[in-house]
Amino acid sequence: MALRPRPRAGRVTRLKRLAFVLLVLGSVGGALGSLLLSAQVFDRLSRASAQVDALSLARRPASSATLSWQAPPPGTRQPDGVTLEDLRQAYLLAFSELTYAHGSGDTTGLPGRLAGQALQEAMAATTPRTGALVLDWGHRATPLGLLDDRTFQLRDDLWTLRALPGPDGWQEPVVRRETRSVTLQQRGGVWRVTHWRVTDWRAPQARPATPLALRDWRAVTVEDWSDWTRDEWTATLRRVRQAGLGPVALAMPDAPTLNTGRALDLGVRLARQSGLDVVVTFDTPLTLASLPSRVTAAAQARGALALLPGPLPDSSLNTARALGILRAAQPLPLVTGGAPVRTEVAALIAGTLTDAPPVGPSAPGVAFRLPAPPRLPWKQAAFLEAASALPDRGWLAPGLDALTDTSGTPTPLGRALLRR
Repeated sequence: MALRPRPRAGRVTRLKRLAFVLLVLGSVGGALGSLLLSAQVFDRLSRASAQVDALSLARRPASSATLSWQAPPPGTRQPDGVTLEDLRQAYLLAFSELTYAHGSGDTTGLPGRLAGQALQEAMAATTPRTGALVLDWGHRATPLGLLDDRTFQLRDDLWTLRALPGPDGWQEPVVRRETRSVTLQQRGGVWRVTHWRVTDWRAPQARPATPLALRDWRAVTVEDWSDWTRDEWTATLRRVRQAGLGPVALAMPDAPTLNTGRALDLGVRLARQSGLDVVVTFDTPLTLASLPSRVTAAAQARGALALLPGPLPDSSLNTARALGILRAAQPLPLVTGGAPVRTEVAALIAGTLTDAPPVGPSAPGVAFRLPAPPRLPWKQAAFLEAASALPDRGWLAPGLDALTDTSGTPTPLGRALLRR
């Protein structure tokens, strides 16, 4: 039986097949385009995230303690005060741009702050992107004077830290105390760093701490003091003293301003004149990246009793390194909370603040962080009863208003804690 030839497809059938093929090809092309677009979007988001992280690192506290001018050599030609401030800002902004360029890979801001050999070296060090953590703090600059109307030289004694990213965080951070010879030149009305050379450096050594008697603390936290006047400081310190509290725990704001450093210095001086000790506290965890803000606050709070640098996020080696660097970089004793301290740096810690409910008498160097009192009335009675039953140990309360009224008379919670 002969096979009959298949009838030719009609025009409508051919159009349907063509439409189906085009639909399949369009779907495949759309999928490939979506994958390509997703890859581009992910790459851009990754770069944007790196730039945001780098920008947050490059921001330095608005504080005069970031760079302090030392006495100039006699007989040198020095700029006026306005020009000297312009030079200070230009010099520090060069470091900020370098920090940002290392972290983000974006080098477009470097020519605005550096020129000449300094710019060439910075471009070579940041291209391609290293992702490195590059920090600086504690500048003590000696103005060597003007060589001419547009050239200025200084010698800087500063701290630097550099670490490379790794799978488990920053790898092998290197911290140094450096001496640099620096030249700035003015072009187009803008001062830029043209040369900076490390002439000497040394590795810092952390000193063992003298333990603090935290068991005697009746400390109270004070917040939002950056814009206080002398009268506001005096009134608050009077309340603390009349209530029998102390030391005063000054909580650092999340975004310090220029007034923060001035207010901190004033508050510490007035507290000491009133016979009260001061401790400086941070709420954010202590990390390598947060070291400049801690050192700056300690420099501003000269004469304070201790520095609480924030809860330890973990017991890792990098957290231990951060504690060692912080102990070496500033003079205040460290009181830590959060994760346990590693054995190798335990001798650097002057005391411990714990959130664990106290059971029995505590060690001399341990204090308890009190929780905030409940706002619901039916929970307050139980909270007061628990406060009255606390063992005789040191504590840090979250706020002054919960413990005293405006005249310094203890509230029910204050009387319960002070056994009155």
